[in-house]
Parts: sequence; structure tokens; C-alpha cells
Amino acid sequence: MSDISGQPIAAGPFEHRFRAVRRGIHPGSLGIEIGPYLNPLAAKADGYRTLVVDRYDQATLRERARAKEITPEEIERIEPVDFVGDASRLLDLVRGQGFTGRVDWIVSCHNFEHLPDPIRFLRDCEALLAPGGSLAMIVPDKRACFDRFQPAATLAAMMHAAEETPTPATEAWAAFRQRASSTVLDRDGARTIAWGLAESDPERMVMGDPRLPYGRLQSHLAEGRDPDFSGHRWRCTPAVLEAILFDLRVLGLVGLEVAEMIPTVHGEFTVRLRAAAPGELSVEEICRRRTELHLRAEDEAAVVSRAYMALEAELAAARAALAGVAHAA
Repeated sequence: MSDISGQPIAAGPFEHRFRAVRRGIHPGSLGIEIGPYLNPLAAKADGYRTLVVDRYDQATLRERARAKEITPEEIERIEPVDFVGDASRLLDLVRGQGFTGRVDWIVSCHNFEHLPDPIRFLRDCEALLAPGGSLAMIVPDKRACFDRFQPAATLAAMMHAAEETPTPATEAWAAFRQRASSTVLDRDGARTIAWGLAESDPERMVMGDPRLPYGRLQSHLAEGRDPDFSGHRWRCTPAVLEAILFDLRVLGLVGLEVAEMIPTVHGEFTVRLRAAAPGELSVEEICRRRTELHLRAEDEAAVVSRAYMALEAELAAARAALAGVAHAA
């Protein structure tokens, strides 16, 4: 792997992210990266023409990283921030701070699932992209993180969020939805909130006690207090998100379409979007593709179920027995 100038970059645990996202970045092109923090996908230091968006400026980000005892080498990777503010209002943010042009690419890592209004975000990206531009998003797979037992995102819920003005009550409920159903993976006594998909063993899932988050919900609702929730609002697998994006295109709410869906690696998947091809899809094509995507979403949910894994174990044992018989013969 190399930077934009062709110089090698040391491989690391996030190398799969770089390969997938950088395919849409061409030398000399201008782009936006949202919230890169410690792991920029298109670092200015690596020769990319990147405009960084973050809630905090570089000095504040580095101060917060030092407070978490992040290593000096990682802190040094935190880049200057060009637009300080809320990425969920991306177009207003960059226009309000003086940027009047368009960009060739936008990259976003673990941002989409947090957005109060993801439809607005997609439309803002569409407005900022130059012809031929692309949006690449890295999204956690709900099967391989604390969202494991949460219901998947839906088109209707995203459309409703686009019409809703957030209030302290809606934020309190968003916090409760995450906390009451949060799940961890038990690694022989060490518990983690994210894991690789291959490690998603249902027998090692552990849920928490709902009484504490319920108490917090009651307190927030009674006081009319905003819990300042910044957690996950949308839980997806690749097919779940692709189905929603397809419907948004069909309904004319977003003019982007999926150019590439890269399967889950280490608990996260990548989707690249581009301007939708001109022309309308037939009713038959719409129905066929929607059905196929939702069937894929069912399959994705099934492969991490206890019943599926038990059958896989039985099949593996039967194959091993057959191999042993064949070898003996």
C-alpha cells in the first residue's frame, strides 16, 4: 500500500479500510474526510488534498487524545481541521465557513450510523460532489458489535427522522434504545463491544441489565434534559443499508446509487456511492431488486444465528468423518 505519491505506508490493522476507500481517490483530486481523528484515510501528510471536517479543531482533538493516554505517534497523526462543526449538517457547515466549490470525493468512517438525519447527510454529499465524484462510507456491521440484538435500520425510520426535530425526549429514547439492548462478546472473561464477524459466536454474547438505562431514561424524561447522546442510531448489515439506499433512489429522495459494496471485514463494511445513472427503472426491476436485497438481509442475519452455526458444526463433523472413512479405505 502507498500514499498518493507512491511512497509505501506501513501496513496496520486498518489496511483493509485504506484499500477499499482509496480506490475512489485519484492523484490531485480534492476531497472531504469526515472525522478522521487518529486514523485518517486520506491524510494530508500522505499527499492527499483533503478538507477535514470535525466537531473539534486540531488542538482540542490532540488535547482530548492526550487525556486518553493515546501514544504520541498516534496523536501526531491528528491533522488540521478545515471545517469545525456538525457533519450531520455538512452542506451548511462548509458553505457557512466559506467553501463555495465542489469536491471529487467524500470519505466517512464510522460516522453514518451516528447521524440524526442520514438522508440529509446523503443529500448534502450529493450537492457537494462534482460530476463523477463518489462518497465512500465505512459502516459497522451490526452483527459484530454491541448492536448485535438491535433491530436493523429501516427506510421508514430514516424518512421519519428526516421530518422530526430532535428534542430532549427523542434523544433520551435514542440513548435508551442503545443502552437497553447493548451486547458484549465474552472472550474468556475479557468483554469487548466489537469483534470480527468470524468471531461472532452466539454462545459468547452477553446482554446487560436494562434497569440502569431505564432509570436514566426516566430521569431524562422527567427533567426534560438532553442526554447529549452521540451513540449509534442506525444498525445495518451490507444488504440492509443497500436496500435502504436503493429505496431512497427509487423514491427520488437521494440521487446517489451504490457503485460498490465491499463485504464485511473485521466487523465493518464499505459502500461507495456515485450519482445515479439517468433513466427510470421499470416496476419489474424495482420489485426484483428490492426482493433480492431483503432476501440477502435475511441471509446475513441467519449466518450468525445459533441454529445456523449448530448446523455448520454438524456439517463439518460429517465431512471430517467421511474424510476419515475415505482415508482408511
